[in-house]
Amino acid sequence: MAENLSETEKNNTDNLAEGARGGAIAFILKISSTVLGFLNQVILARVLGAGGLGEVILAVTVVRISIQIAKFGMEETMTKFIPLYIERNDDAKLKGTISFALKFCLFFSVIFMLFVLVFSKFIAINIFHSEGLLKLMPVVVIAIPAWVIRDVIGGILRGYKDAFRALIPESFISPFLKIAVFLLLTLKGTDPFYAIIAFVTGEILSVIVAFKFLQNRLRTLKPVKGQCEKRKIMDVAYTIIFTGMSVLLYTQADVWILGMFKSTEIVGIYGIATKLVLLVYFPMMAFAAVIPSLISSIHASGDTVELKKVVSESTRWILSTAMPIILILLIEGKYILRYFYGPEFEAGYAVLVILTIGQMIKAATAFCLIMVDIICIFIIHKRLSILTLAKGIKFDIVFIAVIAAIYFLFSYSGFYIGHHFLLFVALTVYLWKSISHHDIPWKLLIGKYREG
Repeated sequence: MAENLSETEKNNTDNLAEGARGGAIAFILKISSTVLGFLNQVILARVLGAGGLGEVILAVTVVRISIQIAKFGMEETMTKFIPLYIERNDDAKLKGTISFALKFCLFFSVIFMLFVLVFSKFIAINIFHSEGLLKLMPVVVIAIPAWVIRDVIGGILRGYKDAFRALIPESFISPFLKIAVFLLLTLKGTDPFYAIIAFVTGEILSVIVAFKFLQNRLRTLKPVKGQCEKRKIMDVAYTIIFTGMSVLLYTQADVWILGMFKSTEIVGIYGIATKLVLLVYFPMMAFAAVIPSLISSIHASGDTVELKKVVSESTRWILSTAMPIILILLIEGKYILRYFYGPEFEAGYAVLVILTIGQMIKAATAFCLIMVDIICIFIIHKRLSILTLAKGIKFDIVFIAVIAAIYFLFSYSGFYIGHHFLLFVALTVYLWKSISHHDIPWKLLIGKYREG
């Protein structure tokens, strides 16, 4: 009995360690992606100004809509089925499922590319009232199939628990090439069209690399005929596509509305603010590269106790790594907008504050988020008896409230130097608390984690 218990504890520790290490790899790559994305935004803002940047943002937004539909939820679906077939050593279904997902998404992505191409003039003039988009739309649609297939391959590789190769094309190769190509093209002039050329180039070359990674994985499979449980896959995909579209609607609707009724300059300023808020999401996206496939494997094994533990710990990790980013954006956001992007972008600070706070209390323009979160928490708790709220969340709520109160007190009194000191103290206190209470999985990352 003692030996069995010891073996169970060892497996549980291995699961947490695997999640932590995979999350750490993804986190590092997401940092790389964030830094490169931040640099790319700064360059585009400085070179193109708010108006030119607004045109680029609107063009890419149209592509995002098409991509979300064309993927049909296959990226996330693969993270569920791939580890399941690997666990069963079922190479036939593994091969057949991968082939079906790629062919299905390639077909739909080409259809959407042609659809957007045909209606590009209508979108540019009748919806966004921007003649500048007329030149951008026919080119930017080329990125749709490349982006879709790269993301689906990323989902497959995450199913293999290969977070590094799943994220390298998206997190490093694509953003790096976008910067490099755009800087080279600026030698010819400053035009939003060059930014779109760089965008498409980055997507195409990144999918080529992703495909090479996938080929290396497929070589290890047995030479068997592929099989595919299409009905099961599509049932899961249907659910995910509707969830994904709802997420896309309440995260992109604001940009679409601004594009329809306001100038591209307003879209550019607002777009920069919303891009900065996405920094809060990248800890979640980093751990999401490995945690879902890990949870899928544990759920398949029927170990509910271990499943509860992994969910509880991983949500705590995500919140603890996101909080320092929230503090930086709230306290230093105005200076980031002014000195990095330019004085005209400082007008977006109010938006930045509202949306950043929205990530903590789920209010303001983020009202839809709280409804989605409550529904998801309720369903998961009802079906699996697992509460997905991060443990110790009361401390985080009180902490951010105190920091916000001090910040506004400094602002009201005109003591702006105090902002920098406040940030230093807040980060020091929160990181010390997170490390001392193991809210950040640093011990798991170095293999020294012990229960209790």
